[in-house]
Amino acid sequence: MIDGLAMDLCPADVLGRRLGRAPFAVRAWSNPAVRAMASIRAANAREYVAQQNAIDAPFQDLARAKFFASDSCAFAAACASASEASGAARGGALTKLDSSKTNDTHAREVVEVDVFASRVRRLQKAVQNSAHMLDADAHVGDVWQRWRRLFVTLTYADVSGWRPNHINAFTKCVREWFRRRDCRCRIVWVLEMQKRGAVHYHCMIWVRSKDYFPNPHARGWWPHGFAHVLSSKVQINRPVAYMAKYASKCTVDQAMSIPKGARMHGVCGLKPEGRRVIRFWRAPLFVRDALGGAADIRKVPGGYMDRFTGEMVISPWHVTVLPSGRVFAWRDVPAQLEIAA
Repeated sequence: MIDGLAMDLCPADVLGRRLGRAPFAVRAWSNPAVRAMASIRAANAREYVAQQNAIDAPFQDLARAKFFASDSCAFAAACASASEASGAARGGALTKLDSSKTNDTHAREVVEVDVFASRVRRLQKAVQNSAHMLDADAHVGDVWQRWRRLFVTLTYADVSGWRPNHINAFTKCVREWFRRRDCRCRIVWVLEMQKRGAVHYHCMIWVRSKDYFPNPHARGWWPHGFAHVLSSKVQINRPVAYMAKYASKCTVDQAMSIPKGARMHGVCGLKPEGRRVIRFWRAPLFVRDALGGAADIRKVPGGYMDRFTGEMVISPWHVTVLPSGRVFAWRDVPAQLEIAA
């Protein structure tokens, strides 16, 4: 018999089946330990956000210190120029007024954006957060199922054999393999450039312990070269660090040599909450501080918006792309200058 509390907490799809067809799932959900694990998912999510905020705290302090230091330098320069102008006026000399400085009461901060370096930073952050969310979802969400992690490498036989649809066709075959077994597909992959100039893929796949994952090359999923699957007997205890190692190996020079149209990473199997967490850590620091860790941050014209509450943060930054391809981000900083009479 199942107690009343278990009947209340048990999902409807499990209760709708006959006990003779799915007794294990019902017994697992009626286990007090299983119910306790399900009840602390929200607490684990809050703890994860708190840990990430603690990690970002030193970088937030550095960013604030750099911002206010630049403001103080601009203030000192403005004071010096104002002193020179007033001294020249007292001496009877004519001063030439700059219309861009007299008509505008704002100083402009301009930063040149390195497109390739930004792409590498986004890659590293996305891979780390995606691998963490997939691993947590596999081992906390499916509480009565054991999962093992497989590391798969995909290599091209020909240096110039890369095409944009190859990795998509591979992930489609993997999703179909999981669909036939009625389980969720969880995979994250990273692109890497080999020394010989060929594209190389590293994939992390979460597979049930009772399932045998075939070699992609032997099954025809990767006919462009050869594939290697790390033995299931080898335990990967730190999947996030394992994938982050390959993401951190990508340099700016490698990002510049990546073929046009190639994606540097991909993820499959994230739930809506996992995608929300990825979007949160992808947002700028000032947006995360303004909206908080529980926000569903979406990029909208002119700034960022919390999808849950509708609160919007206006971005002070504007982007200008020159015909040469150089990218600049700029914003207007109010000049805090008062000249005594």
